[in-house]
Amino acid sequence: MINKLYENVKNYIIENYKSLLFFLVLILIFVVKFPLYISAPGGTIDTKDRINMSNEFKLKGSLNMAYVTQLDGKIPFLIYAFFNPSWDIEKESKVVIGSESIRDEQYRNKLLLKEANNTAILVAYDYSGISYETENNKVYVTYIDDLSKTDLKVTDQVIKVDNVKVTEKKDLYDYIKTKKIGDKVNFIVLSGKKEKKRQATLIDASGEAKVGVLVTETFDIKSDYHTELTFKSSESGSSGGFMMSLALYGYLNKIDLTNGKKIIGTGTINKDGTVGQISGIKYKLMGAVKEKCDIFLVPQGKNYKEARKIKKEKGYDILIEPIETFDEAIKYLNKNKVQKN
Repeated sequence: MINKLYENVKNYIIENYKSLLFFLVLILIFVVKFPLYISAPGGTIDTKDRINMSNEFKLKGSLNMAYVTQLDGKIPFLIYAFFNPSWDIEKESKVVIGSESIRDEQYRNKLLLKEANNTAILVAYDYSGISYETENNKVYVTYIDDLSKTDLKVTDQVIKVDNVKVTEKKDLYDYIKTKKIGDKVNFIVLSGKKEKKRQATLIDASGEAKVGVLVTETFDIKSDYHTELTFKSSESGSSGGFMMSLALYGYLNKIDLTNGKKIIGTGTINKDGTVGQISGIKYKLMGAVKEKCDIFLVPQGKNYKEARKIKKEKGYDILIEPIETFDEAIKYLNKNKVQKN
């Protein structure tokens, strides 16, 4: 019985080896991933598609978030990127920071999205005069620099630094500012469901004492006004926070900030309303032009300079406006200074 089965399988392989080999090669082409990534022009995400509110206020134009298209280093993508000047092939080491794993990067970006969304709501509430409270505040370690001198782990929830309770990032930052380079600090963290002790020797970061880790803050918002943001599982990162805060502010106050224009923007948002730098500005600008956007709001500084340079090189017909704070963006859009720069 077994011998007969063996003979049948062997004969089938001999008779169909060309077809089997073809399918094997085809599978390898689409499955095998090289330690490379492809970065390409992205597109737009209309903020209204991510906001769930009872408010039926509608805009004449649109407020959009920008994103970068990033693909795995699979053979079909690599071949296309080789012949497409707008697609860039990058080594995995340039996409993944230091010795960070892909899993750690994904964990960090998911938490960053959650932090950005909640911060966007707080900023919109603050500028709209809506009262709220935050609860269930937690601070997590989401990145550890290779130069750090610590046994902290990614996913650790920081409970205390020395004897100081940590419920928000500011608590940790303010305490570390009181210390010197080379000082040792002790942490109590929640790792899984167990409390553990960790330690760090503060390193020199451009003349300042730092732990050498990135922490991300999560919290729940308690308010009489309910706002819910819904993102796809494939979406992550903090660069949409600024535009989401603008959109929420407009909905809450029934103010159309678009004046009929297709506005796209990028940048992180802090609780104090400052707009932070992001990565991938080149691909976000290309995506904005591809989607025929009228105005591109970008963080003041390095991002704005890079966007201006690319616009000049490519001859793009799009208004690029540098933004430093949320308040500045509101004033600019209210005045609607639509002039080519």
